[in-house]
Amino acid sequence: MLSQKSPKSSRSRFLFFSERIMALLILVNVIVVIFDVTYIQFRNWYLKADLHLQKLADTPQEKYLQKVDKLQEELVENGLQSSNIENLLEDLRLSSVQIFINHPPFRVIDDYGALAKIKQRFTTNLGIGRENFSQAVQIFWQKDYLKAQGWQSQLDFFNEQIRPLILLYEPQIWYDLIKGIEPFRDSQDYLITVNELRIMLEKKGIEATEIEPLLKQLRDSSTELIDRDYYFQIINQTIVLTQIKYQIKQHIYSQIPDSNVSLTPTLQFLESLNLLQYLAPDILLADKSSKGAFNIFWSHQHLETYQWEPELDFFDKNIQFLMHSFYFRNLDKNGKFVDRFWLVDLPWMIIFWIEFIGRVLVISHRPNISFSDAIKQRWYDVFLLQPWLPQLRIITAFIRLQKVKLPDMEQLYTRIRFKLIRSFAKEITQVVVSGGIEKLQNNISKGFLKKAIFESKSKSEKVYVEKNDSGKIQEIINRLFQVTACQVLPEIHGDLEDFLHYQVEKSIQQLSIYRRLQKIPFVRRLPDKIVNNLVTQISSTIASGPRKAYQNDTPPDPVSIKLRKKLVEHFNSKLVSELQEKQTFDEIEILIIDLLEEVKNSYVKPNLKSFDTPIPKIIPTTIIELKAEDETNTK
Repeated sequence: MLSQKSPKSSRSRFLFFSERIMALLILVNVIVVIFDVTYIQFRNWYLKADLHLQKLADTPQEKYLQKVDKLQEELVENGLQSSNIENLLEDLRLSSVQIFINHPPFRVIDDYGALAKIKQRFTTNLGIGRENFSQAVQIFWQKDYLKAQGWQSQLDFFNEQIRPLILLYEPQIWYDLIKGIEPFRDSQDYLITVNELRIMLEKKGIEATEIEPLLKQLRDSSTELIDRDYYFQIINQTIVLTQIKYQIKQHIYSQIPDSNVSLTPTLQFLESLNLLQYLAPDILLADKSSKGAFNIFWSHQHLETYQWEPELDFFDKNIQFLMHSFYFRNLDKNGKFVDRFWLVDLPWMIIFWIEFIGRVLVISHRPNISFSDAIKQRWYDVFLLQPWLPQLRIITAFIRLQKVKLPDMEQLYTRIRFKLIRSFAKEITQVVVSGGIEKLQNNISKGFLKKAIFESKSKSEKVYVEKNDSGKIQEIINRLFQVTACQVLPEIHGDLEDFLHYQVEKSIQQLSIYRRLQKIPFVRRLPDKIVNNLVTQISSTIASGPRKAYQNDTPPDPVSIKLRKKLVEHFNSKLVSELQEKQTFDEIEILIIDLLEEVKNSYVKPNLKSFDTPIPKIIPTTIIELKAEDETNTK
């Protein structure tokens, strides 16, 4: 039978799982706090995103205007007698109630927003009180009303007076309410006038009599926008206004020839290369008037000369968003900026308090743990319970995530340690091995090898060398002789015999007596036998003789030992003498230096790349022991 899991084990897993959920909730709350703290700083980014989304989405305002356009097309083609008119008007009446009364999509719904202006213009047009706005839109989209007032004039009123207000973008960033932010009224009115101008230009053209009053209104509004004294509730006005001034001045004065006559010759040269506008654009516009630039821009002559379509497109692309980014921030009763973050934070605070009290009560029921001791154990949760400095909750989030291993940092710590060790090992290897080889090369090039072999630093060292079997050189030579005699020569016996046979036979063939013997029958093979026997004896002597001399299988031969010793001594002295020749030893030093360089390039540096191989997922014994110790302490 399978053993059932103990209740204690199931309870521990449940507590651990609940701890993980709370740790994640705390992390989400910290993200919300960071968003709140940085909202004002990054509001322009949120504004751009909202504007982009509204352009992509099919908003209620656009759907409503599409229905009006469909009605206008039907009236132009078939008039009020068309069978489709009544259905289109009914749809517009229902949509008007939805968009203007029941579910208005407008951001500002007080007396200063676009919706308030729509209500005021509708009721004024129908000659009824503003409180009867619902009745006004119902009457406006009646067939009898359009017939009595003339549908063409009423649609002109709608397109010229209502459409610009519906087209006005109002930020739909809901968090503006938390921070007490409203669009700046003057900039919103400015943009409404621009919409009216565009609609009038599209409908009647640049020569229409209605154009000049709108242009004059925009010139006056531009001057007022620049000259007014902004109070502190209109946030970021200096930066935004400076950007607006720069954009309009750069656009206007770049179209006017010889507008930079006050420049020095150097600056004029840079300007002729179109470099000054990138290196120091403020120089070009320092003495230019932004009010003058706006007066030129909103003039009939300018829009006619440079065509109003691209000029208004420039405004939409470069200035319109800056106008939208102006905003007004309300004050509370204490004269401080409105901040309603507590409304967002209240549900989180309730959850944190309930969780904290519950855990403290559970801990306090354990043996020998009082209520105060339980609070001390959960000291890091206290940061969650205060609304004054919510940024401190990041401490609690970090501790709680560490406790529930979200993420599990143990493997990461192991990899970091391995990474550090690998990095140090790579550096040490590169420094020690490569540096050692380079040091050895430098010493050899300076003659240290020759001094180490043939010279001694003191007389005592010289005596030491003489007393130890003629020094290291003689030991090396003896060992070389032993290896050559006992291992190398026996292995190459066959090759040596073939070589000697060829050389001896070639030498004998050059003798005249050998050529005469080749002509005598029964004797012609005698030289060959002599050559074979001679070569066999010589090769055997060379290959086996020295080995027998070094082995102890036969009784020692004093003469052989004496001759061998004499040979080694003479070979040693002759070798040392030849090595001490400058040319010979210089060649040896160069060969050794080249060999060391090849070793460094071929073996040391490529082997350093082995440090870059992935670290196997092996946890050292010490880490396992620490983990076991932590688990024991926890229990």
